[in-house]
Amino acid sequence: MVQHILVAHDLSPDADLALARAARLAQQARSRLSVLHVLEGDADERNARTKLHAALEQHAPGQQQLWIRQGRAADEILTQTAGLEADLLVMGRHHRLSPQGFAGTTLEQVLQSCPAPLLLAVAPIAPYSRALAALDYSGCASRALQTAWGLLSATGELTALNIHETSELQQPDESELSLQRELFEQLVADLRADLGENDRQLHSSLRYGERNNCLDLAIAAVQPQLLALGSHSRGEISDALLGSLTRQYLDHPPCDILIAR
Repeated sequence: MVQHILVAHDLSPDADLALARAARLAQQARSRLSVLHVLEGDADERNARTKLHAALEQHAPGQQQLWIRQGRAADEILTQTAGLEADLLVMGRHHRLSPQGFAGTTLEQVLQSCPAPLLLAVAPIAPYSRALAALDYSGCASRALQTAWGLLSATGELTALNIHETSELQQPDESELSLQRELFEQLVADLRADLGENDRQLHSSLRYGERNNCLDLAIAAVQPQLLALGSHSRGEISDALLGSLTRQYLDHPPCDILIAR
């Protein structure tokens, strides 16, 4: 359950979008909302406070805690996420103009060690009524699905997608596919039992083929407002479902992206 949401705000329009999303989620879940701004170099604190208060008044009026810290942005965001015991960190897409894309940005540095699920907010603000969670058998993918479930609107739908990776030039072995389907349905049943009873709906979908294509096709079919992914550590098996996909979708997000470690 998301009880405390932290927004990392860098005074950009993208950060305003993240703030508006966080405010909506906090209101929906009756969660605490905190806003963090990190002063780097010789930044003017008074000017930053003025801009932050204006953003708060416009996008998140009401009760919220503002924190201003000095230092390296990624380090301070990680420190405050842990210290404030945030259940969700929300950031905007401030790396859009970087020639390196996602690689090397504050977002990537935070994601590598973030103690809470991270939501990249890029889409217009509307309740999450459709979500897609790419689900393998890792703990981080399950945590991503569970967090996404908690962010859905009261009558939202979440589709859990499992990909059986095979060559697209040949049909999969039917017995192997049947076993994969059985294992996946059991995983979804176990997760459903932990999600509790409410009016939200949990669906499951098994696709086979090349994983990037399968996920792209699922996104086109579901049209999610939220895509939930697990981020495997670099020391884990590289062919696990999401390890190599996270960066691709953060570079070019088709909707808001939720990442859990």
